[in-house]
Amino acid sequence: MVLVLTGPLHGGKTTFLERRLPAWAERGLVCRGFLSPAVTDRTGLRGYDLVEIGSGRRRPYLRREGEAGAESVGPYVFVPSTLDRARSIIRAADPSAVLVVDEVGPLEVQGGGLWPDLRAALDRPGLTALLVAREGIVADLAAMLAPSEPVVFNLRDEKLIERLDTELFTGPGPHDDRG
Repeated sequence: MVLVLTGPLHGGKTTFLERRLPAWAERGLVCRGFLSPAVTDRTGLRGYDLVEIGSGRRRPYLRREGEAGAESVGPYVFVPSTLDRARSIIRAADPSAVLVVDEVGPLEVQGGGLWPDLRAALDRPGLTALLVAREGIVADLAAMLAPSEPVVFNLRDEKLIERLDTELFTGPGPHDDRG
């Protein structure tokens, strides 16, 4: 099952998950994967970090400047070792936990970045994934996931928490022991 959390650029998707993950853990839902919070300084947005769910380990992920030849998207350059870590987290995903990937972006819908490893992980039977994506790419992402259809949750939905919690806690997934 693939769930997609969407909303506008800088609309609070990561912040929403930072707030919900502890509540889900208290209710017994095991989540693994990573978040990508923005990193700012007094001059403004300078990039994104990768924060591993579970350990809380934080690493520089995307920056305005980076290594020559490193994969890039828009004005950002991936930190190669962190991109490799994100890929390894995705490759290690199994049905015993919800895989959270923040975020699937323009590079992935073009087949790059995390996409090859993510596509392979999503093909595993019983895996539940919660993918974060901006509103503008959800249609492209859904096309890439075909024939499966993701369940989309928009931050603009007033009943978002209720709907998402219902899907995570009553839909098929790692908490489901019906076998």
